[in-house]
Amino acid sequence: MLELLAVQNPLTLRLALFVGAFLVAASSALVRPSLAASLLKSIQGSPGIIHATGAVTAFAGGGLLVVHTDFSSITAALVTVTAIWWAIEGIGMLAIGHLLKIATPTAIRAYALSNVPALLIGAFLIIAGFAGHVAEPLS
Repeated sequence: MLELLAVQNPLTLRLALFVGAFLVAASSALVRPSLAASLLKSIQGSPGIIHATGAVTAFAGGGLLVVHTDFSSITAALVTVTAIWWAIEGIGMLAIGHLLKIATPTAIRAYALSNVPALLIGAFLIIAGFAGHVAEPLS
């Protein structure tokens, strides 16, 4: 079981803890459609908020990718895939966020459901950040 938490780069463990805590904090409330609906309705009503959120999201994802592009372990891959997800989501929000109808009942349900994997990935990354270890290099 501990080999599942082995990584090649010590930075992966620090990023896993940070990314995992963010995912759990952000997604834990948003798995509830009522809260997701309030959030999406308020965002859809303000193109400025969509643009600012997209900029921050793209910057966070892109910044993570600058320092961490690693698929050598499950933990490393989840950190990298989350960074890619944030970069794509942020760029999409910047480019077409103002056109999206994100506060429809279908979109709200999909958004709430999309936070379930984010919550699970976040929990795994927190555990990996605390319990993970750097693997011995292969000789």
